[in-house]
Amino acid sequence: MPFLATEDVGTTVRRKLTPSRRLAVWERTGGRCVVCEAPIDGIRERWIAEHIRALELGGADDLSNMGPAHEICALAKTRDDHRRTARAKRQKIRHIGAEASKRPLPFGRASPWKRTLSGRVVPR
Repeated sequence: MPFLATEDVGTTVRRKLTPSRRLAVWERTGGRCVVCEAPIDGIRERWIAEHIRALELGGADDLSNMGPAHEICALAKTRDDHRRTARAKRQKIRHIGAEASKRPLPFGRASPWKRTLSGRVVPR
């Protein structure tokens, strides 16, 4: 089995959202929410320029990855993104072996006790 090099997906740095970029995000989708696909009334409803693929999950901070979203839709999506990010970090920690074992071997090196060849249990 050949070794496959994996690419580490890190958090992307967020740039300032200028009014011209915010307008470009709005015009890119014609004022439709990228989460629920419903039209957004720009005057009466609050909207957020939402990243389609979250920055913390490796998404890019450019206009092709952004779109307008209702404030409520964006908050629900962000909550889900945080949950998925936390799970990915836990998996990565387990995968690279950085986590301490939850079930250490009895009388192993981390134990304060050791078993002698005769079977007696003595302090290390």
